[in-house]
Amino acid sequence: MNGSDKPGPCFYFSLLRVLAALRSGDARRAENNWGEACLAGIAIYLISYLFFAHWVPENLMVWQRTLLLLLLVFFVWLFWLVVFYVNSLVIRFLQLCGLLRTIPIRRAQSVLLGISASAMALSLVQGGSWPAEIGAVWMISVAMNLTAAAILAFRDDSSNEAE
Repeated sequence: MNGSDKPGPCFYFSLLRVLAALRSGDARRAENNWGEACLAGIAIYLISYLFFAHWVPENLMVWQRTLLLLLLVFFVWLFWLVVFYVNSLVIRFLQLCGLLRTIPIRRAQSVLLGISASAMALSLVQGGSWPAEIGAVWMISVAMNLTAAAILAFRDDSSNEAE
């Protein structure tokens, strides 16, 4: 196998790969880990729900506010369906322009979703109250994951140079 034919590092949530490597485990796991995807999906959905719930007026009666918050579950789901569609159009346009041709569509979609969720989390952090804590946890997790990705990329480059 040529060095140019060798696939790049296969990590999705880099922080978990670094933690596995620190425990002397195998940091080369598949990208289709159901548990990781489910955890990230729930976190993104929670952040977006709290982001939109912040706009529900507080001066409503309890039953009206409860009804709106229950309806918001459906509308957040609908929002993400529209976001996925718009993201696919953006990715297709960028590929037609000659950008993002080597990045798999699922990875480009994940990057755009991460940016959207991070913007919502930043808004939560600026808003205060207990949702700010959840937004802060998201922002810290993203920063740690990006740092771990840099560590793994550097580690992978170092091991390729040694061969």
